Amino acid sequence: MNKVLSAEDFKNTGASAGFSQEEQEIRIDLAAMFRLAHIMGWDDTVWNHITARVPGTDHTFLMHRFGMLYEEVTASSLIKVDQDGNVLQGPADVNTAGFVIHSAIHLHHSDNRFVFHAHPPTALAATAIKGEIPMWIQDSSMLYDKVGYHDWEGLSVDLDERYRLAGNLGDNKVLIMRNHGLLTVGKTAGEAFMNMYYAIRMCEVAVQAGRSGLEMDGASPELWELSVRQYEAFSPGQHEWDALKRRADRHDPSYRN
Repeated sequence: MNKVLSAEDFKNTGASAGFSQEEQEIRIDLAAMFRLAHIMGWDDTVWNHITARVPGTDHTFLMHRFGMLYEEVTASSLIKVDQDGNVLQGPADVNTAGFVIHSAIHLHHSDNRFVFHAHPPTALAATAIKGEIPMWIQDSSMLYDKVGYHDWEGLSVDLDERYRLAGNLGDNKVLIMRNHGLLTVGKTAGEAFMNMYYAIRMCEVAVQAGRSGLEMDGASPELWELSVRQYEAFSPGQHEWDALKRRADRHDPSYRN
């Protein structure tokens, strides 16, 4: 069994590897996102990706090595990639689609440090809904008017798609990649993770409601806007992230290594 490093051990290991303390913390949070995505059933074998911008840089970001399962990702195993796809630190194992999708956001929306792309099985059907995904419930109301849409262009291996991805995200927190999957962003790991949580819930309910055949009440725009303002006191990730990391620790704390 691999030895689980203490916070002090990792601090010392990170320092010897040339990581700043801030980068070490980002690495731990990013690794926790991978492990939690696995726990929640949002991973897809070695596919999909979560990234974080390296502190003190404009366009360099951390991502996991292509071929690793989410439950295998650790803070020290993350690789560092620049805006041109060059691996600056770690093995040169880069998922091309992951680089295209994530560099689009890190290049053009640097205020969002974390970017989370997933194909959650319970929500995928909603990405094929014609028009916008309807919003029915309070649980996703904080995302009202914060959801963008990006048409499917096949596998994301064309660098030019980055401009369209970034433009379609705009100032939103969620990007529905039609016929493909979901993308969420956040200034913190907790914000990006919980935006994904609520986006998945929005999609799940839309599909379930449509399948019911019942007439739905969408409420008034004024009520949705009121809920958005009310949720400012409970912004995604603000209250959940520490608790979620405790869940990851109970499940398997080796992500901190």
